[in-house]
Amino acid sequence: MSIRHFRIFIAVAEEENITKAAKKLYLTQPTVSIAIKEIEEHYGARFFERINQRLHITEEGKRFLDYAKHFIAMYDEMEIAFKNTDFTGRLRIGASVNIGTYYMPRLIREFQDRYPGIKVQVKINTTAVVEKELLDGKLDLALVGGTIQSEHIVAEPLFYEKYTAICAPEHPMAGKTVLLEEFMKEPLLFREKSSGAYEVFQSAVNQTGLTVMPVWESTSQTTLMEAVHYGLGVTILPEQMIKREVREGRLAQITFSDFSFQNTIHIAYHHSKYLSPSIKNFILLVKTLGF
Repeated sequence: MSIRHFRIFIAVAEEENITKAAKKLYLTQPTVSIAIKEIEEHYGARFFERINQRLHITEEGKRFLDYAKHFIAMYDEMEIAFKNTDFTGRLRIGASVNIGTYYMPRLIREFQDRYPGIKVQVKINTTAVVEKELLDGKLDLALVGGTIQSEHIVAEPLFYEKYTAICAPEHPMAGKTVLLEEFMKEPLLFREKSSGAYEVFQSAVNQTGLTVMPVWESTSQTTLMEAVHYGLGVTILPEQMIKREVREGRLAQITFSDFSFQNTIHIAYHHSKYLSPSIKNFILLVKTLGF
């Protein structure tokens, strides 16, 4: 099997069509068809089902695709590292929204100061999207606050992120200690339901027998803070995020007498990922800095 075979397999799996894959790779259709046939014959497995003139990847094909993507990612990384004398490496880091907003800038600044020859690329999105990027080999590692679902991802706990309930300064609950049930009766403003932060919080609340029913959902935490400031509802956000706003009097803190919430931040990477020196150095930096 050659590098070309693996690139062809990945393209066909992504396009689910021989013609489209051939066009994407600037190859002829027969070349792509022959390559897929050679791969299946070499491994003695059926990786695609041909149904109604369309290809559908099999379960064995999905397993092979996972290996192929990581094989190609490692090969490309090696090519960059050893063919480019002016380039000493690349690190592709993902982060869920909370982490990307309030921790990642400091981490990347510190890392680049220590290792100026490493080119760092950062992608910030929901935990679910970041997890998929790790599975597809598009990220080397990530810092996430949500729950990792795939058994193929190693998720190592790093630190706990404490969350605080907030409201507008003139809200009746401002500065008071209340029951969670009282708080949940207020208009709730939260992150979108697909976000890891929302899922973890919802799980914690559900254990109390209550249900989260937000009237606002937003991908932007800044938007949520502004909505709270204008008295449109209440929310729970990372303590690190709202400290300044509370100190300056734009927001007020609410304390629970019967509930506390903190989220575990993990560093995550694919279990078959080769941990290069740059990856190990970044992981060490995160653990050294502490939060």
